[in-house]
Amino acid sequence: MKDVFMYIQLPDLVGRLLSCIITVSIVFRYFDSKYRRLHHAKMYYGGWKIACCCLNLIIYFVDEPAMNLSFWILVICVTSKWFYFDENVQKMRYYITNIGFMVSYAMCESIGAVFVNAGVKILDISQNDSMINFVYTIGGSVSAILFYYFVLKRLFIKGKRNRLSTRQYVLYTVITILVIINIGVILFYTQYELHKKEYLFFIAEACFVILLNLYVFYLLDAFAENRELKFQLDLYEKQEANNYAYYTKEAEHRTLVLSVLHDVKKHIRVLKGLQKSEASDAADRYLESFETMIAPICLFRYCENEVLNIIINERMSECKEKGILFHVDIKDIDIEFMKQIDITTVFENILDNAVEACEKSEDKQIELKIRPFGKMICLILSNTFSGEIKWDAKGRPVSRKGKQHGIGLKNVEKTLEKYNGYLQFSVFERKFVVEIIFNI
Repeated sequence: MKDVFMYIQLPDLVGRLLSCIITVSIVFRYFDSKYRRLHHAKMYYGGWKIACCCLNLIIYFVDEPAMNLSFWILVICVTSKWFYFDENVQKMRYYITNIGFMVSYAMCESIGAVFVNAGVKILDISQNDSMINFVYTIGGSVSAILFYYFVLKRLFIKGKRNRLSTRQYVLYTVITILVIINIGVILFYTQYELHKKEYLFFIAEACFVILLNLYVFYLLDAFAENRELKFQLDLYEKQEANNYAYYTKEAEHRTLVLSVLHDVKKHIRVLKGLQKSEASDAADRYLESFETMIAPICLFRYCENEVLNIIINERMSECKEKGILFHVDIKDIDIEFMKQIDITTVFENILDNAVEACEKSEDKQIELKIRPFGKMICLILSNTFSGEIKWDAKGRPVSRKGKQHGIGLKNVEKTLEKYNGYLQFSVFERKFVVEIIFNI
């Protein structure tokens, strides 16, 4: 082992250290993006990162790729066990997924080394092994960074995938091209005998460019996450507005109930008096007026779920005020498997959109059908509309109010993902149709 350390030269050492730092950064970036931390103290994670980097550098000196990969699989297992967790995934699948990520990362890193090796052969470079190994290593690191942000992140972090703009993709591409050009320049100049200062310049410049590449990618990723958080904030604000409106209506409803109950004994006495006096017509008219008065406090029972009953009754009252014919047909469904907030999110949003679209049409009609189908629940909501509907590339309707709107449907899609749900939009006989399948 002493001989190995004695003959390791500066370019090779720097390249391997740089590779260790990048690998540790990307692996822990993967875990932080996908899972929850077990510990609150950041020092645990900082210490474990430093330990992984130092141990990896030592194993790097042995120059055995299989041993290096085995080390990282062990690191993945320890990190998965003692530092992160995911209560929604089975343990075996949890470990297999993380090991699969590490193996995929190693393959991506080797792709860069293969391309650099091809460049060395094409240019017929016979430079010292230390400098060639340095170029191999940085080529692998650049390849790993590129594939992580373009491929691996999309494959392994599906549930938390951020929405990237076209500009961000362009920046990713431009930065990567610049780094590749930089590696090409280094390869070109390594054909010649260089002075010590020139070696140091190329090493320092390559390290700076690659670390800058990693930092900029990380920064762009943080921008994407910030955009996602803003999107989530919009959703919560909309949900809060819905909840505020709901509790306001509940307060009004409670006041109405109390006022009716306060005088109910008086109304009963009047009805009994009219019946005794055999004034049947007057009694019928009085009873009809009384039924009209208590109608707002009597909720019709459409299904066994109380939250859904309240939502539908509220929309039914709103439709009556706006002159919309709202037909509801629900048979033998059980949606107790859904959280109450998820029921509110799905039904409030689709019914809000239906009422808003129907309000502008001449033939105001809404129809809601919900049926059980094996281990699934099928929902079909149709409504009349005016004008034309614009569709985006994913087959979703585009809001006429601009980019800041249309949040409701995106929230519905996110909620349905929890239940392996299915959402489809279509137009049939001048009616806009929403079809949803819930997987029980």
